[in-house]
Amino acid sequence: MPDGNDDYRVVIDEDSLNWCGRSDDEVQRLVRAFADVLEPLADGRQVALMRNAWSAECWEGVTLVDIAYTSDRRVPRDRRVWLARLLDKCRTLEPQEQDIPQQVNYGGHVEEPSWGMTHAWTHAVAGRAMACLIVTIEPTLAGWTVVDRMVDGATAHLHFLSEASQLREFWRGVFKYEAVPEERFFVLAEQAFPGLIFAEDLRFRRFAGSYGDVLPWIIQLFTALDDHFAAALERHRGDQNKVMAEMSTYHVDISPESPGTRKNARAWAQRLVTYRGVEYRCDWHGKRLWNLDRVHFSRPLAEQENRILIGIFTDHLDT
Repeated sequence: MPDGNDDYRVVIDEDSLNWCGRSDDEVQRLVRAFADVLEPLADGRQVALMRNAWSAECWEGVTLVDIAYTSDRRVPRDRRVWLARLLDKCRTLEPQEQDIPQQVNYGGHVEEPSWGMTHAWTHAVAGRAMACLIVTIEPTLAGWTVVDRMVDGATAHLHFLSEASQLREFWRGVFKYEAVPEERFFVLAEQAFPGLIFAEDLRFRRFAGSYGDVLPWIIQLFTALDDHFAAALERHRGDQNKVMAEMSTYHVDISPESPGTRKNARAWAQRLVTYRGVEYRCDWHGKRLWNLDRVHFSRPLAEQENRILIGIFTDHLDT
């Protein structure tokens, strides 16, 4: 899952790897949960763990470094080997002075965090959106959380990640908690909005508003389209007025092209967008202002795994 550079955003909480005292069934579930959340992330770059995590005792007599080769059969070998292969794709970090754990307050918990959590939080304080991967089958804390260091009051938002389903929320939060430059927007957007695809020639400069002005609206629009547009079309059987009304509850203003636009050959041709050699019609649009800034998009495309093509950024097309 590349994010456009060679740095990591997810750090494993090594304290959550201690599963001693758990039943065999619980240990098996924890191994599966760990591998499930690692699988979409582990590409050799995106996930890191502290060196001391390798010596963590996962269950009685079995450390993380031994997990694939232990003679302990509590967890089936294929699951252990699967997890070990994913871990081999994670970075190993040497602890630094700034990673020394100090008492923090987060989500109502006051405790000394792990080295991994401290490392992720330190990067978050510096302005990089980060996640801490917690291995658990009983999550008590999830999502973006304010973490305060007790000794000096330093604070930052950190994403607590325990399930792959939470990744979409994490990537969307990157735009909120990090100053993402315009040139990296679409690389991150592919992760934050997996139900959307993007035409190659989209440029923010085609809006009347600046990147900073337009970005909050774009995130809100893309979130609503990714999460709700396809379902709304199906639920309302294509009734455009009902779809528009439902989407307005998510605080976005979208509509299909008008009959007049469809009859205007020049204007209708402007809604054609070529994506990977195939031409599609982007016959819906979202509005930032009543008279300025439009995003034109398609209906879900069967040949593109029912994803929605974001085809045109513009101040205004012909009607």
